[in-house]
Amino acid sequence: MLKATPEAAHKPVGRHAERSEATRAQLIRAAIQVVRDKGYQGASVFEVAKAAGLTPGAFQHHFGTKAVLMMRVVDELVAASDYNAPGWPAADLPLAERARQTLQLLWQRIYEPERFLVAWQVYMGCGADPDITRYIAGLRQTQQDQLRQRFLTAFPELSASPDTPALIDLVMSTLRGMGLVRLFGPADAAMAAQLDQLAALLVQRCEHTPLPTTPKRKRP
Repeated sequence: MLKATPEAAHKPVGRHAERSEATRAQLIRAAIQVVRDKGYQGASVFEVAKAAGLTPGAFQHHFGTKAVLMMRVVDELVAASDYNAPGWPAADLPLAERARQTLQLLWQRIYEPERFLVAWQVYMGCGADPDITRYIAGLRQTQQDQLRQRFLTAFPELSASPDTPALIDLVMSTLRGMGLVRLFGPADAAMAAQLDQLAALLVQRCEHTPLPTTPKRKRP
């Protein structure tokens, strides 16, 4: 009897893995759409499977529970924000230009897109599920740490101030609130004016933050 070659033996496994990955991606996209249209509570196993053109059994085979699917949905939405990608302004640009570019980048990549509202529907809807809550809290902490580091790279003027973490968190909280207000409809002119005010605050804080001092050496 002829034996299958190693290459032939692995091909079905590879194709099966690809099909499984494609099905999981299909379910994640469907879940995002259902959350957008019907909210977190409306994204039941049945509704997500229906939107994906699959059976509830297929859903349970690939994810098991709604909680596991929603963790993957959050992963997808956070990855799509791409806030850590290249494009941050260089530290040698004029301060006002750096502030303007930084806030525009954050607004356009994270808070303005519709996926931000979908993510927050998941955040606000999963309060009764401690597993998802802990998972999201861990993601948000990682994101917060990375954003703080990005800010310090773009604004070295802030590195010496003990109040800098609070300032960065204030900027992010303001952008977050502006993004959530979009639930009631876009207001581009109002958002642009608020971004200008936030940039002015950032410039003011950078200008009034003392530079780090080098300790003087004592004479022998």
